[in-house]
Amino acid sequence: MMSRLFGRRAVVIGAGIGGLSAAGALANHFEEVVVFERDRLPQNVGSRSGTPQDRHPHNLLAGGLKAREEIFPGFEGDLAKAGAVPVRIAQEIRLERANVGILPMRDFGLSILCGSRPLIESVLRRKVLAIANVTVRSECRVAEIVPSDAEGAVEGVRFSTDKNPIQTQEADLVVDASGRGALTLAFLNELGWDQPEATEVGLHTTYATAVVQIPTDAPPDWKMALTPPNPPALALGGLIFPLEGDRWIALISDRADRGTTSRVESWDGFLDKTRLLATPTLYNALRGVKPPNGLLHYAFASSSWRHFERLPRLPRGLLPLADALCRFNPTYQQGMSSAAKQARLLQAVLDRAGSEPDPLPAVQAGFMAEVGTVLETPWTISANNDLAFPASRGHRPDNFEQARQFEAALFRAAVEDPVVHRALFEVMQMLQPHTLLREPHVMERIEAVSSKT
Repeated sequence: MMSRLFGRRAVVIGAGIGGLSAAGALANHFEEVVVFERDRLPQNVGSRSGTPQDRHPHNLLAGGLKAREEIFPGFEGDLAKAGAVPVRIAQEIRLERANVGILPMRDFGLSILCGSRPLIESVLRRKVLAIANVTVRSECRVAEIVPSDAEGAVEGVRFSTDKNPIQTQEADLVVDASGRGALTLAFLNELGWDQPEATEVGLHTTYATAVVQIPTDAPPDWKMALTPPNPPALALGGLIFPLEGDRWIALISDRADRGTTSRVESWDGFLDKTRLLATPTLYNALRGVKPPNGLLHYAFASSSWRHFERLPRLPRGLLPLADALCRFNPTYQQGMSSAAKQARLLQAVLDRAGSEPDPLPAVQAGFMAEVGTVLETPWTISANNDLAFPASRGHRPDNFEQARQFEAALFRAAVEDPVVHRALFEVMQMLQPHTLLREPHVMERIEAVSSKT
């Protein structure tokens, strides 16, 4: 049964992971939801030009998978049927660190599904298209958000197609999931309102990706292997996990100073890089596989959190979401899960606001009041790791060195103590907030291990 309607139409800008998730959250609360996407959307599983990084590794963490299942019941089963590979946490994950070695591969009764970004997006798009009151319009470029005659409010969006240069779509709510939030920022500027502050962590990150068939002699004791960099001494990191079609996707990332890194141009060069990682796991797994047809490359300059949640108000009927709010370093695999959890928060706020006399501003205020708690954990994880490199640009808190020492103690304790290990993985998988690791019952266990060393 449909909940109380907040308006006739909601418009979502962008049919990526964030926009599609938002459409599902909105569907029960508006007569119509229209999603505008500038790309031509593939009919089946396929890359699209607007997401040049979508052929690189994208992992749907356990917290993101849970959130998306709550918005789209049956999503997890559909993704598995489409070919995504289940991986048990942490029994089938080989996580290696230079300071502690290999973390124990304990079974915590949790799992994720690994697949390519195009596969995940295709399954999600099918779930959205199955909702009767949701329309996805591809090859429609939104040019601007249109102001209403009422001061500080949204009328809708202005968009164009190849056949119709300029059209206007009225909307009671516009969700900007377009990527960088440029349309929302331009609209605030047009109104003469304050722009949000931004927290940035700049670190020149390059990576190379290879997709190969899983060999018949693949290691039987793990499905996913992660070898993170070891700042500041080692800037190289690597990962490998399964994809649909009995394939591996492998990545080598480099966070060295701009100008000191060399682009990996060949499979031999890729293998040479894996030999420089903190452990030989990736090299040993990949050295005997059939070489891929080619390598994929990507570069990332900075992570950015635009603090819309700190603004005193938003224009009525406008809500930024996903990368428009916060853009993470993609090597940490957090973006899709963050978008899912933001959309799940939107759904929860919509459900609660139905009893308000004027629910629309209540939704905006409620979402902004809580979205920081969704973003804080993945931001803390990625930012603290990037800031450990001397070349990174950004504010390091006064207790930054103490935080680094705590992280080292945390991983040492995770090796010895299954309770700490589980808490660590639940935070890394975005099932729990990072504050869990500072709770007394966890701190006591970390300190107990530290006292032995």
